[in-house]
Amino acid sequence: MLLVEKVILLKSTNIFRNTPEQELIDLACIMDEIEYEAGSNIFKKGDEGNSLYLVYKGSVSIHDGDYQFAVLLPNEIFGELSLLDAEPRSAAATAITDCGLLKLSQEPFYEVLMQNSKILKGIMSNLCLRLRDGDKKNAALSQKLQVAE
Repeated sequence: MLLVEKVILLKSTNIFRNTPEQELIDLACIMDEIEYEAGSNIFKKGDEGNSLYLVYKGSVSIHDGDYQFAVLLPNEIFGELSLLDAEPRSAAATAITDCGLLKLSQEPFYEVLMQNSKILKGIMSNLCLRLRDGDKKNAALSQKLQVAE
């Protein structure tokens, strides 16, 4: 995959949408292309978390056993918390179809961050949106539970 294609993919994601192209070039240079066959484990729950993945082809299931949290399609990212900490994976990721992923590993990512904090701003903004969304869902669920009692 060409560098420009990686930059376009990064720009199409929620996390990196507002990141200037020059910073995306720095990220694209350190991303590895990986292909998985349908049914392959990308990582298991409990594995060391040390990388983010961007789906560019196919689909990926994020699950815990038989419970499926999400199905990710092209231009979606998963594992982003692992860029900020090295905690064990909280769920498993499995290729549903043959898929292509871009992998961003933690150590090279930190090296890029040392030179440019604009990238971190995009990631933190996206994580804050997810937390706010989770808070809204929890509040709605609490309200439903109170009504049911």
